[in-house]
Amino acid sequence: MRVDRVPAACARLVLAVLLVAAASPGNASSPKDNSIDDVLDGLRLLPFDDFVDESYTQILLRSPESVTELGLSEDLGIRDDRLDNVCYDFVDDTYRLEEGILDLLRRFTRNSLGYEQQISLDSYSWLLQAWVDEHEFMYHFYPVTYGLSRQNTVMRFFRDVHPMESRDNADDYIDRLDQVDDQLGCLVQNMHDSEQRGIIAPAAMLQWAADRIRGIVPGTARDLPFYTAFSDRLNGIPGLTPAERQALLEQARQAIDRSVIPAYQGLVIALDRQALLAPPMNGVWQLPNGDRFFASRLRYHTTTDLTPDEIHQLGLAEVDRIRTEIEDAFDSLGYPNHLSLAERYELAGQDSGIIPADQIVSHNEAIIRQAQDDIAEVFDIAPETEVIVVGGTGSFYVPGSIDGERPGTYYINNQGDEYRYWMRTIAYHEAVPGHHFQISIGNERDLPLFTKAGVIFNGFVEGWALYAERLAKEMGWYDDDVYSELGRLQWELLRAARMVVETGLHDRRWTRQQAIDYYMNTVGADEGLATGQIDLYLYYVGTFSAYKLGELKLLELRQHARDELGDLFDIKDFHRVVLLHHRMPLEVLERVVQDYIDRASNPPPAPRQPGGRRTNSP
Repeated sequence: MRVDRVPAACARLVLAVLLVAAASPGNASSPKDNSIDDVLDGLRLLPFDDFVDESYTQILLRSPESVTELGLSEDLGIRDDRLDNVCYDFVDDTYRLEEGILDLLRRFTRNSLGYEQQISLDSYSWLLQAWVDEHEFMYHFYPVTYGLSRQNTVMRFFRDVHPMESRDNADDYIDRLDQVDDQLGCLVQNMHDSEQRGIIAPAAMLQWAADRIRGIVPGTARDLPFYTAFSDRLNGIPGLTPAERQALLEQARQAIDRSVIPAYQGLVIALDRQALLAPPMNGVWQLPNGDRFFASRLRYHTTTDLTPDEIHQLGLAEVDRIRTEIEDAFDSLGYPNHLSLAERYELAGQDSGIIPADQIVSHNEAIIRQAQDDIAEVFDIAPETEVIVVGGTGSFYVPGSIDGERPGTYYINNQGDEYRYWMRTIAYHEAVPGHHFQISIGNERDLPLFTKAGVIFNGFVEGWALYAERLAKEMGWYDDDVYSELGRLQWELLRAARMVVETGLHDRRWTRQQAIDYYMNTVGADEGLATGQIDLYLYYVGTFSAYKLGELKLLELRQHARDELGDLFDIKDFHRVVLLHHRMPLEVLERVVQDYIDRASNPPPAPRQPGGRRTNSP
């Protein structure tokens, strides 16, 4: 989740963030009411803890959609009535704000701070520096693609995120509908501005985006998700009379007619025009300074200094290791090895059993309940925030709101019957002990806002989710289910292949078809799945290598702690150290784990009891 400084910034996975004003709590002023210099002047004399939270609040306030999604509107004293400003001039101001905050942060010295403050200083400094470095590449982010791009995420925002518990919420919804034309107008202008700098998204991405809009928008206002979701959700507002409900629906229809539909129609025209000028479906090496842009994206998402070549070689080694484990698992089942990997996985899917579409949600709920019952073996902490399972398209996790009002949500694809063998691993990854477990524990603690709101630190967050998959195996959760173990291995193989393919596409100049072929042959995926994955890697630049690199770093640090501590090592202590500081760059996590090792190796003397005898601490 990243402040949405540019329309194509990945949000999840995503959950993009960045916009509103430098408005102080209680003041719903517009972004232009305070200059960047005024905001920085207001931060200059704050003590460290106040500075960290208030400065990040000023960044977060520049994204009212993110404030809404995080459930912080009431705390920050603003209405849920504005959409994000994604115009490049506003984005440029945000970068200037972040650079100014980093300069002010540098006035604090580590040795004047407590231990927890030092961790905050290190992580916040890393984050701000990464954003300042990113400023150079502001125009390199494709303004419009066809995935989690602004024209699609704004639909999800209205449908699933905007609150609908009061009449004020309904009025705010309509106000936001009237701003869709301004927001998508910024996308069109951003496309033009990037084009002037020689940066255009690949033609296929633009055409797919246009075709998807054409499949949704041609209907009347009442056919669009903006209207149908509003109509459905109005039923949840207590005390709303039928006449009031009808009046609100009519206001929404008019706003959609005058703002939403023209905005999408204008975007389609711009996409069609630019698709005629666009380059082929290649990596970012074809952009001006594309190699440096890719290196920057790798560092941002992995939070490491590994080069594309180092990541590529590491991916190849992991692919070989995991393929060997898969072959052993298939041999244990007696599957003929003259069949291709894809053919054997097809057989395994059939033999594992098929979950009917109408049972997929309940099946996953049962997996999560069992995980919650069993995790006490290796954790002595757990979140209070609930996780729910919702059927839909795709499989992903959306964190609960920081105020605890909205639960974490695991969205699972239930549009058709599915093989059982892959479900456990993804439930562990997305829910417990993966994303929901880690994110909710951190969000429930009294920690700086930047660790909770809008900052993903992909290497840590996705690395933890893959670590959770491995941990489930280590705890024996797959021991009676070799088919689900094969599912786990295939997902692990997919993540290792991502390192190879992502660096292949953007650094080694692989063609799209070359990447698809490698993916099909290596992972055992069909052409449709392989193509979809490769296209993700082409527009979410640098994102996907972070998954496996983060898991490997966590495993490396755990083994280092075991080696150093011997009998003093406690897996529950290790997990507390990793989770209780919430998200952080991997290089900061290394220092935190080393500090834990040093403390555990040299515990403070136990208190003396009467008579001079020394006892062990509890």
